[in-house]
Amino acid sequence: MKKLSFLFFVLLSIGIIGCSSDDDSSGGGNQDNSVYIRFTLNGEEYDFDPETLTSLRTLILGDEEVNNVYTRISLWMPEEPSLGTHTISDDFPSDANLATLYSANVWIGEEVIDASSGVLVITELGDEYVKGTFSFTGTNDEGTTATVTNGSFRAGR
Repeated sequence: MKKLSFLFFVLLSIGIIGCSSDDDSSGGGNQDNSVYIRFTLNGEEYDFDPETLTSLRTLILGDEEVNNVYTRISLWMPEEPSLGTHTISDDFPSDANLATLYSANVWIGEEVIDASSGVLVITELGDEYVKGTFSFTGTNDEGTTATVTNGSFRAGR
């Protein structure tokens, strides 16, 4: 009977230890698995939950209706992005530049503004995510200008 009680105690102890929380809410380890895309567009701050789409290129997309205006931001990068600072350009994607082209655009209502200059900095690159910062400017054919500053993101790959 003593052996059975001891065995029960050991199994109960293992069960309690095994059920301890895996969530490190104490802040130690800094395990932030959140995804986001944040930026300031013409002086107004935005914070979206991004989606990541990958085919020949990777698209990190954030969109939402804000104050009854559809707003969207798109960050385009190669299918296999690299760490570092990358120039954002308005070059058209082609077979020759798919592996090196970084581009962006923003929608304000019905207007689409392609970035004509800027930077996208990839600061972390894991198997499951990509993280970085960005800023860019652009003007569309109708003369609408977009200035995106303070951009940061963490999105799935």
